[in-house]
This record gives sequence, structure tokens and C-alpha cells, in this order.
Amino acid sequence: MSVPAQVLIIRHGEKLGNPSDDTNGGPNLSVRGSSRAAALTSLFAPAQYQTSALSCALASVTPDFTGSYVPVDIPGSQPRFATPDFIFATMTSHHSNRPIETITPLRSALNLADGHFNDKHSDDDYAKVASDILTNSKYVGKVVLICWHHGKIPALAEALGTAAPPKWPDSVFDRVWQITWQEGQATLNIQCQMLLYGDANG
Repeated sequence: MSVPAQVLIIRHGEKLGNPSDDTNGGPNLSVRGSSRAAALTSLFAPAQYQTSALSCALASVTPDFTGSYVPVDIPGSQPRFATPDFIFATMTSHHSNRPIETITPLRSALNLADGHFNDKHSDDDYAKVASDILTNSKYVGKVVLICWHHGKIPALAEALGTAAPPKWPDSVFDRVWQITWQEGQATLNIQCQMLLYGDANG
């Protein structure tokens, strides 16, 4: 069976209103949800040293400052999870833009081309997403990250081959569901993000 190296599933960041009701509280992330979206890059994207930002900062303090900058190999902290080759996010709807908002900072950090980012499926299309990932050869051996609404995540995990996945709790936003395959058998490992104050620590 030809499968991805792994599939990582996250819920969108925190929202206003009742966390168990996707239609309540408006379509966008809360301040904490936006903070989570920004912090997610540290989980999945390699750290990068930004020389252009340093140059601009120095020039603004000292107008006659001149200098040249070249790329240097400064090791940063490695991400705790594999870097995605492909990202899926639930498409925008009248009641939620949260999955796309959640994943946008990471997509930007990874500079993913359009062919590696998919936001064309509705929340109920999880079976189509799973089928595409498991049958399209471009995902074989790759890392796929999916950002979805929590109510459909267990069914999505099941469609990817996981046996009896648990319910995703309504109040929980700080998990990563990691699916890997061994001899065609899918295994689900649930891990904590540990990104923001108050997150579970494992």
C-alpha cells in the first residue's frame, strides 16, 4: 500500500462564542486563536534567520549605516513535527474562515505553491480529502497537514484508516493528531502542541 509518510491533523485556532458550535461567535479566530496560528509555524517550519530584517532595523536607527549581509548557517530550534509538503484547510464558509486563517502563517513561512495548498473542500468533504490523499501518487511518502473543524476530525481520521478514533473534545484546540502507517495499518498518535500559556503539557 502506497501511503503518505504521515498525515497531521489539527483543529483551527480558538474562536469567540461557544467552542462546540461552529456557527456561534462569528467566522474568524479570536485573539488567542490568532496567536495560536502565528505560533504554529514553530511546530512545523524550520527556524530561519532573517538578515534583511536586521539590515532594515539598523538602517532605521542609524540612517548612514551601511553594510552587506550574506546568508549564514545559524542553527535554530528544529520543529517538533515533520515539515508539511502539502496542506489542506476547510474552505471558507459563511460561518467559518478559521481553518484558513489558522494555517495562513505556516503556509506563508513555508512558501507553499498553490499546488501544495488545498482549500477547495467543505467541512463535510472529509471523505473526499482522505480518498485523494490515499489514492493520489503525489502524496506517497510525503507529509500532509490538514486543518479542519473538530466535529469532523474523527470521521476524517477514520476515513484515513484509523480504527475507532476518539471524539475531539469541544473545548480543546491544542492537539496534533499524527497518523502513520506500518504495513498498511494506520496508527493514530495524539500529541499536545504546547504553544500557548494554558496549553496542556503532554
